[in-house]
Amino acid sequence: MHRYKLVISIVYFFISSCSESNIAKIVTEKSLENIISEDFLRNPSQMKATGNGKMVIIDEFGIHGFIKVLDQDWKVLHSLGKLGEGPDEFSSYPSLSIGDDGQVYVFDGFRNKLFSLDLEEGSLLQEQFLIPESDIVEEIIAVSETEYIFQPGGYQTLFTKMAREVRGAKSSFSLSVKNAHFQGLDNTRKLTFSSNYLTKKPSEERYAAVFNYYDELLITDGKQTKFHETLFGDLLYDADQTNIAFTAIASTDQNIYAVYYGKNVTELENPSQCNLLVFDWSGKLKENIALDHPLNFITIDEANGIMYGFNPMNEDNPIYKLKLE
Repeated sequence: MHRYKLVISIVYFFISSCSESNIAKIVTEKSLENIISEDFLRNPSQMKATGNGKMVIIDEFGIHGFIKVLDQDWKVLHSLGKLGEGPDEFSSYPSLSIGDDGQVYVFDGFRNKLFSLDLEEGSLLQEQFLIPESDIVEEIIAVSETEYIFQPGGYQTLFTKMAREVRGAKSSFSLSVKNAHFQGLDNTRKLTFSSNYLTKKPSEERYAAVFNYYDELLITDGKQTKFHETLFGDLLYDADQTNIAFTAIASTDQNIYAVYYGKNVTELENPSQCNLLVFDWSGKLKENIALDHPLNFITIDEANGIMYGFNPMNEDNPIYKLKLE
């Protein structure tokens, strides 16, 4: 009887292990729905789904302003923001972030100015983001009650945290790569430049990053690395060619969503699809979804279980929708 139970346990363990290890090879196909029929977007570069059903889009050539606030029916509620030197004016097209409390923030990267966006009034209020204009800040990742979290320029630091109090202290988390191709002559891992895409878990101090040129996923709590692995290991990193791994990342409290190509740049001149990889916060790959349109940016409406995405290279400016399981 004990031997019978042992055999059953071994078989169950083997089946469970195989199903988990092979999930990356099981690709499901899903179609994206184009939800924009009106030609009111001229050149969208970023968007964020808010917790109250609204959407904020940066439309770089937008009429009446490049910051657009839309309702759940995709009707424009507010259109504001223009290039210039005056109040509520920007030196370049800004980026968007969502605070832990759902507040939307707009960041002018050339001036290192951060604004909170009032979705009801369609107005901006400048934050006390006191950092020298000479410092390069790529993007504000998140804003908590006590800290600003941002990506600094360069490629040695994954992110920096700065206290929201006046002249607040700063701390940074160093960036490294896993792929042995970048092993240095002194037997240390050397980081070659690559754009990285970073997201913060909404409810706690946990971050996930994927890379433009590295086939890797990194998860950290801001103090130490919790997960860092090469995912497929099928990308070649030769000096004479450029390989594209990831182009976007977003997250919810349950999952990490990353857009993956895994091809040489010469194969991506006119891409027809991409893959959406869905991980849990322990780094386990839960789903590998082949999408029928290429995406370079995504955002998640967690309350309604919907992913929105677009590709700035598409001149028709479609916004796509995918209902998440």
